Amino acid sequence: MACPVAIFGMGRFGRALAAALDRCEGGLVRIGGRGRPHSPRLALVTQPAEFVRGLPKRCIVVIAVRDDALAQLATTFAALHDINRLQFVHTSGVSGPGVFKPLADSGAVTGVFHVLQSLPPENGHERIPGSYAAIAGPADLVDDLRAVSRLLGVHAIELKPDQWTAYHAAAVLASNALLGLLETAGQILKDAGVPSAPQLLLPLVRGTLENAEALDLALALTGPVARGDTGSIRRHLELLQGDTRELYKAAMRAVVRLARRSGKTSPEKLAEINRLLN
Repeated sequence: MACPVAIFGMGRFGRALAAALDRCEGGLVRIGGRGRPHSPRLALVTQPAEFVRGLPKRCIVVIAVRDDALAQLATTFAALHDINRLQFVHTSGVSGPGVFKPLADSGAVTGVFHVLQSLPPENGHERIPGSYAAIAGPADLVDDLRAVSRLLGVHAIELKPDQWTAYHAAAVLASNALLGLLETAGQILKDAGVPSAPQLLLPLVRGTLENAEALDLALALTGPVARGDTGSIRRHLELLQGDTRELYKAAMRAVVRLARRSGKTSPEKLAEINRLLN
């Protein structure tokens, strides 16, 4: 059975994690902080001192707040009595365990539990199973986090201290930048007077993601770069202007690298496409 878990912070992730653990046998023992509670069994405890009082030894305390609030909250919890019997993890994908230094200095075990998923405002718990989670901490805490991950149906990966920034940058590109690309693509359609933009692109995106999941990324690649269609790319570049043109060029340079790995496109065609993009 997984270690008991308490969650402080009822934002999107805190609520989703609480709901997911509530659907498991055992696990969640307390919720707290600001936000809307999401547990039919537990009342929301708002004050840190009251929140930690009576928690079982080795309880995993998940601090699920904004990145910019972590350091101050760690200092607040570190000043409380008998804090060294608990294990504290935060849910930031970029900070690593170091942001919890005040807690570590007070004798508490500290680490990270970051679920790599984009959660909606409601029913986020439905997206947690099958996701990946980046974890960090001492060996015993890592073992406990792996147990919680198994309970949630999450694939846990342990990151080294120097891997967190790369991990977070990759996640931002894969998730947030995707929305930025969709916004830009939709604006291109709107500027051309095409109706139903950007909604008409969403089935295409879903199909692309399904292909990426089923195949190697290089095998999933379609479009003008994969076909060596320099004429289409030239026409795109003639149409687009300003930041949109530069974004297109940067994205297509990444596609050229993927096409080169796939072996679908002749080196001569890829060289010609690169000349257009550069």
